[in-house]
Amino acid sequence: MRKKIFLGAYINVINAQNINCKSIAFHLDKNKYSVKTLVLGNKNIEKLDNVSFIKVSTLGYKISNLFAFIKGVLWADVCYFPKHQSTPKLALKIANLLDKKTFTTIEGNMWDTSRRNMIESFGSFGKMRDYFSLISHSFGITSEIIKKVDSGIKLEENPLYLGVESNLFSFRKTKKKLNNIVFIGSLLKTKNLNDFISLTSLYPDINFHIIGDGPIKEYLIKKSCNNVTFHGKLNHFELSKKLKNMDLHFLPSRSEGFPKVVLETASSSIPSILYDDYGADSWINHSENGFVVSTFTAVKSIIDNLIENPDLLIRNSENVLELAEKFDWKIIIKSWEKVIDNLK
Repeated sequence: MRKKIFLGAYINVINAQNINCKSIAFHLDKNKYSVKTLVLGNKNIEKLDNVSFIKVSTLGYKISNLFAFIKGVLWADVCYFPKHQSTPKLALKIANLLDKKTFTTIEGNMWDTSRRNMIESFGSFGKMRDYFSLISHSFGITSEIIKKVDSGIKLEENPLYLGVESNLFSFRKTKKKLNNIVFIGSLLKTKNLNDFISLTSLYPDINFHIIGDGPIKEYLIKKSCNNVTFHGKLNHFELSKKLKNMDLHFLPSRSEGFPKVVLETASSSIPSILYDDYGADSWINHSENGFVVSTFTAVKSIIDNLIENPDLLIRNSENVLELAEKFDWKIIIKSWEKVIDNLK
């Protein structure tokens, strides 16, 4: 008899947790599992083979959302709750009452006060602790997240990694000369985009690209030089087309979990420069499949080196494909199936 898995996310809405749940729903072995997930409203609903949906109405959203979660819990053997702000506590309490197996993932440092952190989103540490006490298993998505956990919240000892649909970004052409540097993500103060903009005046012969949208877009446009192009927010298909022309990805944020964009660019043979504040060196081998640095001066040094030594760019461009393949959902889903099967 197949195990029934409820995934508590809206797979027709673009958001990191929703996109991940769509991939999980698609890749879970349908010979072993029956899968049910959520859709919000009537737009962008893509049928997935052997996956059923519970619809949440945008009218009377709170009530509709509550009943959808309860319906999923009552149906399931195992429930995955990745969206901590839209998952009703009553649904978690019912899952506990019925002794359902439940789990979630933590995708960032809960106690990071450099941005709106999880404690603030719950209203207090006590409310956050009470919420997670209703979920039997919580997994950090990196070892660094697990390491930084504070008292009151228990995370599992080993990380549960998220994956990437590498086939969506599989333009695999070795980068031989540094012409285009890209940032991909939300345009927020917490992304430390001043570092990215600072590079644009230092390297007038390089083209810089910003893909994404957000509240500081106009500020960034005013500060930018003529060698910067703003592409706005792109879907996966549009993004994959843009990445064909990119040579290097720079993510200047100093507070991340495991940035999915690093895997998406890796799938297109594009290495990344990342800061070392959130444990990126646990999956990137510096100067072999990307670059992990401590300071902005080190970022400039890497770029200078890539300009002067094209072989360095070629080597990292070729090697980074192995990173994408390692974290492809087709591989990562096996870890998820093991977790699902072993939940107590």
